Amino acid sequence: MSDHIYDISFNYWNSAVLRASVKLGLFNLLEGQSLPAQEIYQQLETNPSFTQSFLETCVILGLIKQEKGQYQNTEETSEFLVLGKPKYIGDHIIHITNCWYTWGNLDQLIRDGRTQLPFETGFVDADTYWTDYMKGQHSRATAGQGSYLVENVNLKDKRKLLDLGGGAGSYSIALCAANPQLQAFIVEQPEPLEIAGPLVEEQNLTDQITLVEGDFNTIDLETDYDVVLISGVVCTKSETECRYLFQKAYNALIPGGLVIVQDFMQIGRSSQQQFLDIMMDLYLKIAFDPGASDRLGDEVQSWLTDVGFTNPQQIPLPTQFALILADKP
Repeated sequence: MSDHIYDISFNYWNSAVLRASVKLGLFNLLEGQSLPAQEIYQQLETNPSFTQSFLETCVILGLIKQEKGQYQNTEETSEFLVLGKPKYIGDHIIHITNCWYTWGNLDQLIRDGRTQLPFETGFVDADTYWTDYMKGQHSRATAGQGSYLVENVNLKDKRKLLDLGGGAGSYSIALCAANPQLQAFIVEQPEPLEIAGPLVEEQNLTDQITLVEGDFNTIDLETDYDVVLISGVVCTKSETECRYLFQKAYNALIPGGLVIVQDFMQIGRSSQQQFLDIMMDLYLKIAFDPGASDRLGDEVQSWLTDVGFTNPQQIPLPTQFALILADKP
């Protein structure tokens, strides 16, 4: 009997418990208090027997603690899985687990060499999937990625930023909050901008951030930007699409302008990051685009220099994202 092989086969059970905990609102219920199982299933309106078994699995997984018949959050779940907390990542957990059925079809997808978007499996509908995706990416930003971006990019002398495919506006929000002189223009499809709008208002940044509805592949861009941000886009596109996007960024910048690429890229990776890079590469192919990939930093850098960017700088980060900065001469 191989414990290692069995552990792999059971791993999806763990993520199912985590997903259910988030969707049921367990961690919000337990925040700041200890409750017995009876009160938990009464407030969650769940089956008593199933709830008792469920709570025990949460304890075994280290998601909650149990003492004298009372259940409470751990420090970790209190910090990251309570809705409304600054580092909340529950939306990202839901997005990741929305892909279960796609992973379940992995053998066929490998045979066919094709992508299967999670809403194509019927597990979630398209609107729910994309909403969860955008909220999940925003959770990633607020949980720390936005701070890493701000810490590693000096925009003190920049005035006008173009955010291509900016999603919910998470990183424009972080950069504008840290650079009050900066004006950001987020180019994105209507659905993500519906999420971005309230977030921009919530941070009182409507005077600094403009939402521009459109497809960044086809929209006509002004050519007076001094910084272009491309975040979380390169990994989901083919090489041809990435090269085209970098050319658009180059054309939109004034001489001396800066391009920032933030994405899943293999730059200065730890062994744990390398493991996740390998898994991420497969995930991107099956759930986004056959040409998608968690790429080597050197490869992405070469595409930037091919269109004319100079002085490329690769910056590893402690997260799964990394940065490449380059200048337009």
